Amino acid sequence: MKSLTSKFLIVFFICLTLSSCIEFENQEIVYEHDIEKDELRLVLRYKGIFGNLDKGQNSQKDSKDIATKESLNEKQIEQLESVINEKRAFFFTNWIFEYSPKTLPQFLEETIKRNDNGRFGKPEQDLIKALIENIELQNIGFHKNGQGQLCGAQTLRIQNFSEVLNFSNRVIRRQTIAHIPQLREELAKGEVRNSISEENIQFLVKKMKDPYPFIQIDGNLLSFQFPNLYPDSVSIKQSISNELPKGTRIIQKDRNIIIAMGTKDGASGKISKKCFDGYWPNAKNYMEENHKQLLLKPKLIDQRLQKFLTK
Repeated sequence: MKSLTSKFLIVFFICLTLSSCIEFENQEIVYEHDIEKDELRLVLRYKGIFGNLDKGQNSQKDSKDIATKESLNEKQIEQLESVINEKRAFFFTNWIFEYSPKTLPQFLEETIKRNDNGRFGKPEQDLIKALIENIELQNIGFHKNGQGQLCGAQTLRIQNFSEVLNFSNRVIRRQTIAHIPQLREELAKGEVRNSISEENIQFLVKKMKDPYPFIQIDGNLLSFQFPNLYPDSVSIKQSISNELPKGTRIIQKDRNIIIAMGTKDGASGKISKKCFDGYWPNAKNYMEENHKQLLLKPKLIDQRLQKFLTK
């Protein structure tokens, strides 16, 4: 779907879209919003980690760099080692993005500047600084599940969360305003689907005159919203819903489309998603041969994650 919706999602996740050669069958994220500490704590669990058997630039160093069901290729080994040593977090597949403090500043700047309508200035620099200074990522360890598949777990803490939200919402609004001329160009050329009209673009202009809460949190109710510019709300909601993890829901309110997860008074929020098919034991074999000390008992992983969420 070619729409402003996709632009919103790309911007407010501040993410790096990847074609990863290390994949996982399922992912589960549990989060806890600590109001007193003003921080968001997330537990990330990757279930069924494996190296795909794809061929090409994104999966191989060269044509001789072959992965098999039993062994990883060189490029996959490098990616897995970077997760262990550099601490990189990954989020789902259709939403897939990577958080890495090492690459975030350059990526965000290049992504925005690459678009003629993008803006990159002090607000964007402030957001990058806030993300790097306030996000703490820890690798908890790997383990094998009941089916003998390789699994892994990480924790991610966002401190000064209200400040990070404010910076994020400000940047998203700036990027949205900067893209309005592009919407008009697409409309004039008939390139925008679902019949966005000049009237709807004016509606967006009006919405952006004041600060707009794209990302909000209330207790453990975390939501992402954006103005609905399309007359066919049913198909737009369905299109978005098809890509979202389990545990999210879509609400339409006051001409806003809201992606919500968790509840205000709930102890924690939880979302999960089926990500990739085709598990092979190649990554498990590599970890058993090279990093056996990182393979922990599932019970110990569970204890560490629960302690992180509740402390």
